[in-house]
Amino acid sequence: MKLNKLFLLLGLIMGAFVFTACGDDEPDPKAKQSELNKEVVGVYNGWTHLETNFINKDYTGDTFTLAQAEDGSLTATFADATWGTATIKGIQAVSTGDAGKYSLSTAEGSFVMNNVRTGETETFACKLESAVVTPKSKTMQAVISAYMEIGHGNMTFVFQTGEKLTPAS
Repeated sequence: MKLNKLFLLLGLIMGAFVFTACGDDEPDPKAKQSELNKEVVGVYNGWTHLETNFINKDYTGDTFTLAQAEDGSLTATFADATWGTATIKGIQAVSTGDAGKYSLSTAEGSFVMNNVRTGETETFACKLESAVVTPKSKTMQAVISAYMEIGHGNMTFVFQTGEKLTPAS
């Protein structure tokens, strides 16, 4: 009788050991991506170079904000006082291999643009073409394209953190 209880106890211990030894130690990929996205969340201040068919100009005082959405992905908000605000959702951070440096995945969104002549706003499709961010130093370079059916055509906004340096004369 005691021997049966001993074998039963030994069987339970072995079963528990096998169950825990075969457990999944790999982190959930979605949770891992969410943690990676958290690394780049923040507000990046800088300036933007805008190129269109008719305009080639720099704008200062712009911001590029990265926030984490409920699903763990990133939402980018680019704001320029002259042209308006772009919102792009569903972005993911990807490690570049350099310590603390990330690229952001390409994603599409909408740009609520100010009409500089009439003061009205109109919404256009836009796309985050590329972005590289180093959160510890708060540096970022991002390219956003937007398309206006009338007027300027394809618009390319190149955002850069820091102050616009003007060449010495």
